[in-house]
Amino acid sequence: PLSRYPPLINDISFWLPSETYSKNDFYDLARTIGGDLIEKVVLLDEFTHPKTKKVSHCYRIIYRHPERTLTQDEVHRVHQAIEESAVRELGVEGRF
Repeated sequence: PLSRYPPLINDISFWLPSETYSKNDFYDLARTIGGDLIEKVVLLDEFTHPKTKKVSHCYRIIYRHPERTLTQDEVHRVHQAIEESAVRELGVEGRF
């Protein structure tokens, strides 16, 4: 059953490192860090820069706790940890 508590939605975008990147790696990383606080991760947009040919992904992460209302401050800490881990572990270049 869905939680009756409201979701908090945050987006994250970054430049992809190379052909070795897989969006499943990002999904796994986000769920590992966010755990049960993450209800859904969706690839929202894919953009290729016309001059540099670099590719950017934008993901929407929906946070929701099943038993209480989350604060933006709580979610911000988790979201920041996801950003830092994506840079460190996936080699992306943040656009945040």
